[in-house]
Amino acid sequence: MRQRRRSAGTVRDGAPLPALDRALAAVGRLAVRRRGAVLLLAACLAALCAVLGHSVSTRLVNGGFVPGSAPSARAHADMASFGGGAPDLVLLARTSASVDGTAERRAGLRLVSRLRADGGVRDVDSYWTGELPRSPSGRAGGGGPASLLRQELRSADGHTALVLVRLRGGATEARGTLARLIPEATGSQGPLTVRVTGQAAALEDLQEQSQQDLRTAETVAAPAVLLLLLWAFGSLWAALLPLAVGGLAVAGATAVLTALTTVTPVSVFALNLTTAVGLAMAVDYSLFLVVRYRQERAAGTPHDEALARMMRYGGRTVAVSAAVVGAALTGLLIFPLYFLRSLAWAGLAVVALAAAGALFAVPAALSLLGAERAGRDWFARRRHRGAPEEGRWFRLACAVMRRPVLVTAAAVVFLGTLALPFHGVHFGLSDERVLPRSAPVVQAARSLRAGFPAVAGSEIDVVLPHWRGETPAGRRELDVYARRLSALPGAHGVRTTTGLYAEGRRVLACPAPSRAPVVQRATCADLLGRHTSTTGTWVAVSGPNAPYGVASIRLVHAVRGTAAPVAARPAGPAAELADLKKVLVERMPYAATFVVLITLLLLALFTRSVFLPAKALVMNTLSLTATLGGMVWIFQDGHLRALVGHFTVTGTTDLLTPVVAMCLAFGLSMDYEVLLLSCIGEARLGGRDTVRATAVGLQSAAPLFVASAAVVVVVLLALVFAGITVIKLIGVTVALSLVIDALLIRPVLVPAVMALAGPANWWWPLGRRAAAHAGVAVPGPATASDNGSQVPAALDRRGPGGAG
Repeated sequence: MRQRRRSAGTVRDGAPLPALDRALAAVGRLAVRRRGAVLLLAACLAALCAVLGHSVSTRLVNGGFVPGSAPSARAHADMASFGGGAPDLVLLARTSASVDGTAERRAGLRLVSRLRADGGVRDVDSYWTGELPRSPSGRAGGGGPASLLRQELRSADGHTALVLVRLRGGATEARGTLARLIPEATGSQGPLTVRVTGQAAALEDLQEQSQQDLRTAETVAAPAVLLLLLWAFGSLWAALLPLAVGGLAVAGATAVLTALTTVTPVSVFALNLTTAVGLAMAVDYSLFLVVRYRQERAAGTPHDEALARMMRYGGRTVAVSAAVVGAALTGLLIFPLYFLRSLAWAGLAVVALAAAGALFAVPAALSLLGAERAGRDWFARRRHRGAPEEGRWFRLACAVMRRPVLVTAAAVVFLGTLALPFHGVHFGLSDERVLPRSAPVVQAARSLRAGFPAVAGSEIDVVLPHWRGETPAGRRELDVYARRLSALPGAHGVRTTTGLYAEGRRVLACPAPSRAPVVQRATCADLLGRHTSTTGTWVAVSGPNAPYGVASIRLVHAVRGTAAPVAARPAGPAAELADLKKVLVERMPYAATFVVLITLLLLALFTRSVFLPAKALVMNTLSLTATLGGMVWIFQDGHLRALVGHFTVTGTTDLLTPVVAMCLAFGLSMDYEVLLLSCIGEARLGGRDTVRATAVGLQSAAPLFVASAAVVVVVLLALVFAGITVIKLIGVTVALSLVIDALLIRPVLVPAVMALAGPANWWWPLGRRAAAHAGVAVPGPATASDNGSQVPAALDRRGPGGAG
């Protein structure tokens, strides 16, 4: 017993094991010794987490794109006192007769009254009533149809009128309000037929459609994923391991998200990220361990010893990979957006649970199965079984390293060409056009744009806080400011208490004289009642039709640059996008620096090299840049729609969706890099030179990361059946990144660069003893005379016994 314990804490040459290896060995011993209890505990934990997180989808919200401290967010809050701002819901009430008919007017007033009575509604504008007063009596007020502002809410043919609804509270409260309002306020309303659109309605449909699309994708991908898992793992029992680990990780992460919803809003996309990352990490980590076990068994290592060595070598790769991926996700916490922060928490939870599940459940399950069933591989004859030097990946690496300069230059040029479209990217935010064209919200929005261009166009709401131009001097100052705004490029018109403006001149003056036409008097009364409050003065600037288009962003920057009576606060979609861009630009250097430094530190300790971590980051940067170029070429420019499913080309790329895609792609790429470096390091420890160590390492690692990438790519490509453009974008973008990484970066560019670096690959300023005490086990420089007893015999005599 003493001998057994002593050997568990040392390597074969008597040197002490690093701290990480000792911890993994202890985990392995515990999992094997208490295998039944470990598996039962894992099953109970998964069931408990599933129960706790079963209602998580009802608690998630679709928002969190603008920080609450942004100027546009404060201005949006100020707009509540004016009863203005972009409406959350737009109701299109259509009749075959005229909206001015008696029956139609009564039906419209009844509809507005029901909306006004709902506690979740802040205010309502309509063609029939104007702005309703916010009083308990609920009596209608405002300028009436004679006002020019009210006339904009009636179509030219007189068959359609608009009702604009603004909601109270944040995204969570709005979900409950929408669930009540939309069924009650749409459909047949007496002589009126009511349809709904608007940002809140689009977000609600987006959330429901995304859940439906994910279920469809899972159904489509399930058969192919199962077949790929059977091929990769070689038996049904082994193929069920990643599904079990993934189920545990996803269930645990949903419980974590449920707990988070009690203290902070959590984005609905966090659940989507949890499912994708959970499956990917579970497949990777389970595959690493199972293949390592089979390598040891094929080399003649006894069952129990094979499990111990599996935990030392494969477990180390799992632990370091989880740490690197977690570090990348932690960078999202630097951004003050709960959309990105909830993605970070979801990703951290699922990665940690996938790693822990694999490290405990896989050795316990293999021990329980026994040597015969655990080592069974139905496709063993079809895999490479000879020496590593006889494998096709070994031959590919050697061919690449014979001409490293040519290969590196060609690969970089190819990746640079793929990245070129990213130079023309125009970022925006998603609107209803990301939904299928057949969606009722999209059809209603199309009718709104066609019949009500003044309402459908984007608007920049400028709040002049605590300033009211009531004196003659104040009105003159406000008049000059409004004229300047109306003359800005892209501004279609301006309205405020002093009148209506267009192209630098006032087209309707307020206050109106007593003998002015009734339309002018009604319009001025409407403007005075709506554009002043205790908060200050509201100036509305009508802009281009596309709220997130380039012209709208230029206009909001021009508005902010125009001299105002007091410090102005622009609100509206374009202002929110401008603030979001500003926040991302300000925080991005800090997030990038944090991720780079942590990743470099972890990889440096893992590889005992300065060059290899820097090389890994450069490789990932090239891969991600090329992927972003492909994303813009496909989704912003509208190519390959026949292959990825038809979608509406808006000419912009959603600003935050690529962040989600790049997080997934970066994490998976680093996962494969850690595996490859681990295999190369072990081969180097055996005394091979750089070229042969790289080739042997690729022969060992490539079948694993190619099999893992194939499983994840199948799942992601199933998302092309989704009806939502952003879901398509995430699936296709991450799949493209994995294809580039698995077929070009790791097997071609990495060997070429390592051949060029030569001895620089292994330079490490610290001594071997210091690295060992730090918990590092991957070797630094080695020579032919180094003791190679630590290298698994399986690696020296044959290729991997796992995925081929």
